[in-house]
This record gives sequence, structure tokens and C-alpha cells, in this order.
Amino acid sequence: MKSSRHLSICIPQYNRTAFLIEACRSLAMQTFQDFEVCISDDRSTDGREQELLDFLEHSSLSFIYRKLETNSRYDANLRASLSLASGKYCFLLGNDDCLASPTVLEELAADLERLGPAGVVMTNYEDFATGAAAERVRHTEVVGAGPAAAAASFRNFSFVSGIVLDRERALAHATARWDGSEMYQMYLGCRIIAEGGRLLNIRRVTVRKDIQLPGERVDSYALKPRIARCPVTERRLPMNQIGRLVIDAIAPYQAPQRLLERVVMQLLLFTYPFWIVEYRRIQSWRYALGICIGMRPRNLLEGVPISRAGKLRLGILYSAVSCAGLLVPIRAFRAAQARLYSFAKSVTAGGARFSVPRRTAARRVGAN
Repeated sequence: MKSSRHLSICIPQYNRTAFLIEACRSLAMQTFQDFEVCISDDRSTDGREQELLDFLEHSSLSFIYRKLETNSRYDANLRASLSLASGKYCFLLGNDDCLASPTVLEELAADLERLGPAGVVMTNYEDFATGAAAERVRHTEVVGAGPAAAAASFRNFSFVSGIVLDRERALAHATARWDGSEMYQMYLGCRIIAEGGRLLNIRRVTVRKDIQLPGERVDSYALKPRIARCPVTERRLPMNQIGRLVIDAIAPYQAPQRLLERVVMQLLLFTYPFWIVEYRRIQSWRYALGICIGMRPRNLLEGVPISRAGKLRLGILYSAVSCAGLLVPIRAFRAAQARLYSFAKSVTAGGARFSVPRRTAARRVGAN
């Protein structure tokens, strides 16, 4: 029988056992002890399961470990880790990320006590190797709730570690509908906020991403070999589903049509161009062109209730961004990337240019 804890650390695991053990070391060092570790293993094939179990059994951690019956991929595995939880809040952690310091959970629990309750909590993270911080939130504030708040914040869910969800709400919205999107946390977060769960931003670095270990390497899209004589063919990334996923999450809660259009607009302006340039860098211009073909509006907007005029506007934006992503020199894009990121955050911070109803307007409560 599971004991009830304040926090459940939910980790979907697959073939990164050495990194996961290091992540668990950071959990075992926490000054705050009212938490459990919930690990769902997606049928790992690295043969190192016993190493992990030995570490967990000899640690002071309260843990639940379960192996799925079949390999189900990321979204189902994350959902499975959440289903193991008994805490009031679920802290999501990637299996190759660790907590930033021994006091992270103590400080987070204090923040939740002071500022909660919350449906979703968003925190910051830093790079393990360089210490460079990624400020997906720039102020500690109660952002609010509702479809507009979700639409203004959905891109912050792309990195899973350091996101906190109200467990009961997350389980209530469990679904396999978006399996394959690799963004299950985005669906849950947006759904919870749209239905009325408060979004709380905490400007605190809670996670160090991409653990580095001697002799160990994490599989990555960037390490795949270049395709020789790459054919120009439609290539659909999980990114293709993001707009529809977010719209599915927020549309039932009286989200106006223009708000749905803005979701796709953000995807085209801030997410899409990065991946065009990134695949030009790691593969080829022809491969990136295939990404562009896969992102055609008819693919992005299939089944989405957007007006003909809205679809026309998004089509024009898609064409402009595609041309820029394919033609702008990679070095120039990289040089401008920090400014583009800053601009993107300023556009959506607290729903600044995406109007949030007065009752859900962002409320600053002090930076940490």
C-alpha cells in the first residue's frame, strides 16, 4: 500500500541507467524528506536494471519501481510514472537530469506552502556541464488560470524536468490520445491550467539538465549520421502535433478562435524556425526542406476550428518563416538566437500580448 507523501518525483526511464542512478543520488541528498520516487521503466534494453535496484534498495529513498509490460514510448511511460504517485504534487524529472542542490525540494515545498495551492508549477533549469541557466520563467508570480494563461505558457512545457503538477488533476486528465507527440506533459499542463488550475511560476533553478558521466553517452537526434544524398521528402517531427495538442487541451474551456490561432502562431514563430536551422546544421538543407514540407498548414491545422481568414494568415506566416529558416545563414541565426529567445519570453510573459482575463492576470510575488 502506497503511503501519502507531499511530493512524488516522477521519472520515466529507458536505457539511461547510469544517469538515472546519478539523478537518484541528488534525490538521496535532499534535506527535505517528505517525498517518494516513482520510476516507470519502458522495457529498458541496456541490461543494467539490477544496478539501479541495488542503489535504490541501499539508499534512504522511498521509491516505487515498475517495468511496463511492453515498450510504450515516452508519453505512455510518463503517464505510467504519474500513476505510481501518491503525493499531493508530482515533480517531473528526466532520467538524465538531477536536482540542482540538496535544498531544492525543501525550498520548493516552502514556496508551495507560501504561494499555493497550484495546479501547475513551472521552475527553471541549468546546463549540467556549463551551468548556463535557462530562464523559462523570469519572475516568481501567480500567473493565473484559464485558456489564455495556458496558451501564453505552453512552450515552457517542452522541457519536462522541473515541472510540477497537481497529482489529482493530472490523473483526472490521463489520456493516450497524444501518445507519440513526446509532449504529454504539455497536454496535461495546458489542460489543468485551462480548466482553472492556477499556474505558479517560481524563478528558482531546480534542475541541472543533461548529466555528464565519464564513458557514458546519451542517445540524441544530433548524433545520428548524416543521410547521404538526402532525398527531399515530407518529414514529420513530433513538433507537427504540438499546435493540435495544445488546442485540444484548451478548446473545451471556451477558448475563443483567435486564441487558438495564436497558439499556432507561436509555434510557427518561435519553435519551428529553430528546428529548420538545427536540421540544416546536423543533416542538410534538403533534410530541412523535408521538415518544412511536413509542417504545411494543412498538416498543422487538420481538424482545428480556425476560420478561413485565420488559416490564410497562418499560411502566409508559415511561408515567410520557412523561407527565412531555409535561407538565413546558420551563423547569423545562432548569433541572433539569444535575442529571439528574449523577445519570445517578453511576448508571452504573464500573457503580456496574449490578453488574460482580469480575474487571471499575472500577480508578481517577488523574485528568488
